[in-house]
Amino acid sequence: MKKCVIPLVIACTFLITGVQDVLSQGPAGTRDPSMNFIKVNLMAPLIKNYSLQYERVLSRNFSAALSFRFMPETGLPWSDRIIDLAEITDPDEKEVIENLLLSNYAITPELRYYMGKKKYGAGFYLSLFYRYGSFTMANDAIDYESEEGDPVNLHITGDVTAHTGGLMIGSQWALGKFVCLDFWILGPHFGISSGKVSALSSEEIPIEDQQDIRDEIDDALSDADIPMMDYTITTSSDKINVDFDGPWAGIRFGLSLGVKF
Repeated sequence: MKKCVIPLVIACTFLITGVQDVLSQGPAGTRDPSMNFIKVNLMAPLIKNYSLQYERVLSRNFSAALSFRFMPETGLPWSDRIIDLAEITDPDEKEVIENLLLSNYAITPELRYYMGKKKYGAGFYLSLFYRYGSFTMANDAIDYESEEGDPVNLHITGDVTAHTGGLMIGSQWALGKFVCLDFWILGPHFGISSGKVSALSSEEIPIEDQQDIRDEIDDALSDADIPMMDYTITTSSDKINVDFDGPWAGIRFGLSLGVKF
């Protein structure tokens, strides 16, 4: 079934593009002179994001675009769904996920190549893009008891930056003289990332426990078996740090509505 869906989507995109090609031309086949597009991704709010893109037509076949995506500090999208799918029943583990706060932003310049008859920022296109992303995690905590029975709180924070590049296929249509619709069909991207996760302890961590903590974290990361990931674990009397470098990947997908002028 999946093998049939992808060719069908691409075929439909070509068909709609061809029909739009005819409908959007003037009385004598004159071409829409619009060279600028400002668009909002309608699907971004589903994952608590806000996305804006500006596109400038450079020639018949080429355009350049710049996108900015922003997620204000908020809870993990669909946290209840994640808990159900992961079958998490432990109250403490559920609380960690429910209290997690995330934020991020990304800047994405791209170069588009339009194909088909119409072009000039309309029709089926291929896009080459670079993305810089910054991600933060805050307000998460783990509570437990020390061997002496004292309550201990670990306040966890983290940040990651990523540099990726990719290719995207999509199609853009004119919906009248001043409105456009841009469908990002699929845009996988791959690259590198670096970041840090820190845990600040409410109680002093004994020296004899710090090595045990490093060993436990090292075992957990080794079991995760993340390819090409390098990490360094450091501890002090009140803090645990994990610095890491490794691969990063993502997928661009969306439907944007905008104005053209």
